Amino acid sequence: MADEQESSTSSGDQVLPSTSMVDNAYLQEKLSDAQGKFDRACQQIVLLDQKIKDLEVRYKRALKHKRHSFRYNLRLRLSAVTGVKMMYHHYASTKADELHRLHQERHAVTRQASTSHDSMSDTREDV
Repeated sequence: MADEQESSTSSGDQVLPSTSMVDNAYLQEKLSDAQGKFDRACQQIVLLDQKIKDLEVRYKRALKHKRHSFRYNLRLRLSAVTGVKMMYHHYASTKADELHRLHQERHAVTRQASTSHDSMSDTREDV
């Protein structure tokens, strides 16, 4: 983590990373991970939508030609794929909520870090 700022302790010989920088880096990693999972879930929803459309076309064709055995099989597959799609919607919604929460936390940490940095620079100017 080369881009982290380091602050020295009162002893002068020991250097530790700033707590807010560690928090910010951790939150950035979590954000990146959650964003990747959310994007992948959205891609899967698009693929499942296409699969449902294809199955519906095949079902309507079987209905038109009175192919009862095919209709039953296609109806079961449509039901299963639709259920999987609903689960992906739920998962994507959960990840979207997580992304929102992480963005808020990161904003709070950034705001807190800038506030503490400003107060430290004000203290130095007073001396």
